Amino acid sequence: MDELADSSAYRADGTKLRRRLASDGYVFVRRLVPAADVRAAYAGVTAELRRGGWIDSHDRPVPPPGTVNFREALGNPVFRRAIVSRDFNRLVYLRPLRALVDEMLGHPSFPYPAKVLRTVYPERPPAVTRGRYIHQDYAATGVQDMLTSWLPLMDIPVQVGGLAVQPGSHLGPPQRPRLLEPGQRGWASTDYQPGDVLIFHCLTAHAALPNRSQALRISGDFRWQRADRPAPEQMVLGPAGRQVELFSRIFAREPWWQPVPAGLQLLPRGYVARPPAESAFFAVHRGWQRWRPPPGQVH
Repeated sequence: MDELADSSAYRADGTKLRRRLASDGYVFVRRLVPAADVRAAYAGVTAELRRGGWIDSHDRPVPPPGTVNFREALGNPVFRRAIVSRDFNRLVYLRPLRALVDEMLGHPSFPYPAKVLRTVYPERPPAVTRGRYIHQDYAATGVQDMLTSWLPLMDIPVQVGGLAVQPGSHLGPPQRPRLLEPGQRGWASTDYQPGDVLIFHCLTAHAALPNRSQALRISGDFRWQRADRPAPEQMVLGPAGRQVELFSRIFAREPWWQPVPAGLQLLPRGYVARPPAESAFFAVHRGWQRWRPPPGQVH
């Protein structure tokens, strides 16, 4: 497993950031988000998990309540309270992160209101977390040049199961879902700290490493796109197809809250079945012309 290339020196240089995105498929920046804000998000999430019996008073995980994957966890009221915690949702609206994404896309951008909280228990075979399967996030939105930002909410050394990416994989064809093994060649990860941010293109292959520790691994996924492009309905209104922006009734009065762009065109749910269009950053492999959504969920 290789070390992620650190682009911290380029955080205000859009040209170099876009060049790194085009060549490697990702940008990694150390200490981009203030650590105090990340720790506040961690505290808000763990307070709900502790109250619900997922972790003990020392933040050690108790046996999982049958919801080891994100989509299963959404059916659990404890997890739902954790995912709407104030400081976790606030992270995506902090200026350093928003400015970096704008520089990378070369245009004003916005985050989808749908946010993903990852609470990954230590892996005990034969159980396998779906995030351990290699996948590409284009299947989640159907929007070309969508970016995913992955933020650790705690110290996540490799043995705790941090995220790994395959540099250059965005230039190749679609990949079939398969488990990522820790010693697999051509992949990169690192020992993550609160404040670090990994941002990758929607065609970049990625997967989580197994959590071999005794800790609950907690992180967040936030996805972005250009503000002048249509957006997937489910990422703005939520899976239930609400009539208002997801979480707006909870956070609209917060000083940090920013709604999606006015007049945003929403793509119907079936749009995600289409192959990706031309990218603004690199030539898309012709193998994507025959792409179809993978069967089932892998993350």
